[in-house]
Amino acid sequence: MTSAGLRKHTIMRIRFALALVAYISVGHAAPPLINTTSGLLQGSEVDGLLTFKGIRFGQPANGSLRWEPPVPFTSTALQTTTSFPPACVQMFPFNVAALNIRLFNNPANPPAESEDCLFLNVWAPPPQAQKRPVLVWIYGGALAFGTASLPSYDGASIAANQSVVVVTFNYRTNIFGFPKSPDLPIAGNNLGFLDQELAMRWVQLNIAQFGGDPSQVTIMGQSAGALSVSLALARHTPADAPFRAGIMLSGAQPSTNPNPSFTAFNNFAVAVGCKQAPGSARLACLKKVSTSVIRNYTNGPSSGAFTYIVDNVTAFADPLQRIRSGLTARVPFMVGHTQDDGTLFAVGQTNLAVYLATTFGGLVTVSQMRALYPGLNDNQVIAEIINAFEFLCPAELWSGAAVGAGTPSVFRYAYGPVFADLQKYPNAGAWHSSELPEIFGTFNRSTATAPEATLSATMQTLVANFVKNPTIAPAPNWAKYLPGNTTTTLAKLGYNGNVLTTNVVQPAESHSLDGPCDSFWNAFLDVRV
Repeated sequence: MTSAGLRKHTIMRIRFALALVAYISVGHAAPPLINTTSGLLQGSEVDGLLTFKGIRFGQPANGSLRWEPPVPFTSTALQTTTSFPPACVQMFPFNVAALNIRLFNNPANPPAESEDCLFLNVWAPPPQAQKRPVLVWIYGGALAFGTASLPSYDGASIAANQSVVVVTFNYRTNIFGFPKSPDLPIAGNNLGFLDQELAMRWVQLNIAQFGGDPSQVTIMGQSAGALSVSLALARHTPADAPFRAGIMLSGAQPSTNPNPSFTAFNNFAVAVGCKQAPGSARLACLKKVSTSVIRNYTNGPSSGAFTYIVDNVTAFADPLQRIRSGLTARVPFMVGHTQDDGTLFAVGQTNLAVYLATTFGGLVTVSQMRALYPGLNDNQVIAEIINAFEFLCPAELWSGAAVGAGTPSVFRYAYGPVFADLQKYPNAGAWHSSELPEIFGTFNRSTATAPEATLSATMQTLVANFVKNPTIAPAPNWAKYLPGNTTTTLAKLGYNGNVLTTNVVQPAESHSLDGPCDSFWNAFLDVRV
């Protein structure tokens, strides 16, 4: 540090000390201070729970750093970390924007958005002699939207109730995080995953200061967050994994096309006035386009989709084969789906023939689906297809591959509870993300029934039990997973009104749910089949 910088830092500390004396003198408790690589953090404390919101872990990813790998933020200065930071810039696909915003963007008080968004949040119980296990949350949103600033992801309840340290963080999504751009190196396209890696590295460097144990970190995600967890498990080895376990709620990567398409990015470049050939000149032009112009385009009817590509660094074409070949972290994991994961994505879709043609390009026929799902109307069949193809079958494949490769503990589940106050759209059921208010304890207490409140405490206990020791059963009757139709090791959670820790698990044969996967879908999802 330069002499000028040292003087500035000293002055800031003196000013803070004077303010602190004044704060205490009028009867307030001293705000918690924790020294980290991001600076001296001033958080808040409520009922003994320490909370730090808006901790910067990456430099602002705008201007010259737009579409660049994240640059760590380091500081020795005092940082006030008492309010949630802005979300990364959001993209809500045009045809389903209204529903997604209503469900996943807190429309009554939506978070601000910015390219300067690489922040994280920490909730920590009071310090104790023994370091606590750590739960790191990765949000979903199809890699297009999502933020750690949503009230539904507040970590206070589970941290306080279960005595674990909770971390949530932002990562870039959509065109800012996964541009699929030929202007960038292939290994420079999955920027959102690089953000995730930087956040996990920050946890390893700093979480002990909050009373957390860096050797007892579990990463948990839902939907695209669960996909992110699976990709992290697939790219890391036992020697370098910055976690010891993973939880995948409705998502895991199956075999994936290794050949990227750059059409969406090329169309975007032309639309915003950068008509150079792909390369450095066009990228320089695009870096000068305003954030608002980009957001208007990506949230409009002309935008394509922006998601991850196979780069053989952060994402591989066949993670299942990597698991079978012993190339992955091989840490314990929990994986599963909700009973009605598909209903959200089937809203408004009532023509099976059109859906199949659009989604599978003639590889799947109406007659095949009528035979696979008899007695259902078109919307119900579409929901079942999405449930199986995106969530149920990948969970089966990942569980089977990991057990076959000798992963020490795999716990597989299906989540079935349906509560009236969580029916956010017609025929929702146990819909995609309906378990999250229960896990985070952020359900609506004014509308929830007593069983829903009880289930929330139970789900928190199950998750925390796994975080504290991922090698033993998270609940009674929940055995380690063994594939096949001769064992009852798939845990059906919360079915038939069972919401207590002692009865929430209903052991079932995996084949009772996996029939469509084994007979049809796995051939699309696993190149080995």
